[in-house]
Amino acid sequence: MKKILPLITAAALSLSAVASVPVTAADTDYLLHSTFEDGTEKWTGRGSASVKVVSGTSRSGEASLYTSGRENNWNGATVSLGSAFSAGQSYAFSAYVMTEDTSAPVTFCLTLQYSDGTTDKYPKIAQVTAEKGEWAHLENNDFTIPEGADNIQLYIETEEGKCSFYIDEIVGAKSGTTIEEPPAAVKMNKGDINYDGVIDSLDIVAARKGLINGITDKRTLKAADADSNGVYELNDAILIMQFVAAKITEFPVVEPVIIPGQQKYTTEELTELMQSQVVNSEPADSHTEKPGVKYGTIKKETYFSKKANKNKPYNILLPADYDESKEYPVLYILHGFFENENRMITQGNGQMYTKQIIGNAIASGEAKDMIVVVPFVFTSATMNDATGFADPGSNEGYDNFVDDIVDSLMPHIEEKYSVKTGRDYTAVTGFSMGGRESLQIGMKHGDKFGYVGAICAAPGAQGAFKWSNPEDQPYLLFITGGTQDDVVRLDTPQGYHNNFDKNGVPHVWHVVQGGHHGDDSIHAHLYTFVRGIFQATD
Repeated sequence: MKKILPLITAAALSLSAVASVPVTAADTDYLLHSTFEDGTEKWTGRGSASVKVVSGTSRSGEASLYTSGRENNWNGATVSLGSAFSAGQSYAFSAYVMTEDTSAPVTFCLTLQYSDGTTDKYPKIAQVTAEKGEWAHLENNDFTIPEGADNIQLYIETEEGKCSFYIDEIVGAKSGTTIEEPPAAVKMNKGDINYDGVIDSLDIVAARKGLINGITDKRTLKAADADSNGVYELNDAILIMQFVAAKITEFPVVEPVIIPGQQKYTTEELTELMQSQVVNSEPADSHTEKPGVKYGTIKKETYFSKKANKNKPYNILLPADYDESKEYPVLYILHGFFENENRMITQGNGQMYTKQIIGNAIASGEAKDMIVVVPFVFTSATMNDATGFADPGSNEGYDNFVDDIVDSLMPHIEEKYSVKTGRDYTAVTGFSMGGRESLQIGMKHGDKFGYVGAICAAPGAQGAFKWSNPEDQPYLLFITGGTQDDVVRLDTPQGYHNNFDKNGVPHVWHVVQGGHHGDDSIHAHLYTFVRGIFQATD
């Protein structure tokens, strides 16, 4: 092995590993400051739009948020303002926007969305006209959020047109706060750990300190990973020293070594990735069975429930070309109150496109081959089905499934079909009452479920809303609510989201604008959820 260059002076070692950036007094007063240097920061697509963080195009720093797939002018990027912003109070807002997807100037709007208890309102905060390829500034130093406003969201749209665009440096603060001019954009260069534009002895110092203390800052880690293999290690420090000593003129690109079963994403990373991919409505062609694509087969079966002391039905969707010599991960999907095993797979308010959505995701390589099980959830030794929302026996019948799934259904599926076992290969999600039960299953049996979802979840889920054992925390927790849900309203799933948020549990919070207590919210959830499950490990 080559030796590390030894001629680093003690004085050089005392230098900081990363150039410090002073924090202004105004910055400490910001209630919202989205820079997108560490991900989407809870911004999501609005309408048909999708968002993702991109590097190399930014107003400040290295990254910005790119918004694309807009089918209407009101589609764009949105974020919930949360409890830091109050109705009746005045605030200063600032945002930068830029588009390269136009031949004519485009007028952008910074808009507030809120509910007055009856309808949604959309007052404009600021407008600006942007020329192609130039950053434009949306700003209003004194905007009052109307009295009584609830479910307050901020979003960026265009006055007309469907162009894709970038946003950066979004700030919200109390009225009267000075919002500073953001610093200039920077470019990440491998080896330039302190981002000062040159690779020199200061970066060698940073490299040495990184070996001793470790590097946790994602941006610093990206620059320090000289060989681009996804980790910072001794070889990266050697390469940086060789570059400074002019022994090499460029850094090699080394393919990361993938070990089967190793963790590919942390919970935080997978959550961030899936938050950036949520859709307000799934693409229409995800419902279509396409020429040349094979789709799975749905079969009706039964299993013996120890809890109910009788056979219970379920539907199973076996993947195309199901092969007993292969093992498949399993997704369990749970229906709601008064529904049955057909609801989430073949029958809904209209036609359910579960088979098509999952089949197309698998065919495109965006989802893993999987088995999907849709059981009859209600589990009772004395009742055949629920009789009423307020009936204790009916509620108990649903709650019984929290244990029935692990005591009876999963062992049956594992015995009858060729499945991969363990939490890395097991997911559960559900709608309405099924969403409530999926949350309770995830919290109680975290050692068995690595991926947990809930769609328009019913009230009444009990638990700590956290995992005491970090190894039981799901790789992906995904909660969906619809703004037009007239059964549990948006408030109930948002309450679960707030509970997990308070406990610092990473999760996707997916708000379907215009989503009802039904198929539109279900399909939008499944479209993204199936692309995230079974992805944390290779």
